[in-house]
Amino acid sequence: MQLKIYTRTQILIHFYSIVAELITYLYLILKIYRILCFSKITFDQMPRINPYKWPFSFIRITTNPYFKFWSILMPKLRIGSGSYDISSIIGLEMLSTLISTSYKIRLFSLLQAQRLSYLE
Repeated sequence: MQLKIYTRTQILIHFYSIVAELITYLYLILKIYRILCFSKITFDQMPRINPYKWPFSFIRITTNPYFKFWSILMPKLRIGSGSYDISSIIGLEMLSTLISTSYKIRLFSLLQAQRLSYLE
């Protein structure tokens, strides 16, 4: 039985390929979660929908920790005698930023793997 010896370039190519695949999965999970967050905000505006029935309860349970984190971090904005909760907007924007960042990291990893394979 002989062991195959890989060069440094081959190891880096495999590393960048694995990173790109993992980031792809993260990208897809984040996009699905963003859809759930948009759905929660939309359904919260509809008073006739019961949030304790399935599938609305699933959406509420999965997104509440995320929105609760942002509501703790960002206090309500007071305008005159009322207040406005902007934490959900900030949370959605941060989720969109994470999605675009993960896409850019994936693209960078794929380009690095392709560049290294040309050098080999």
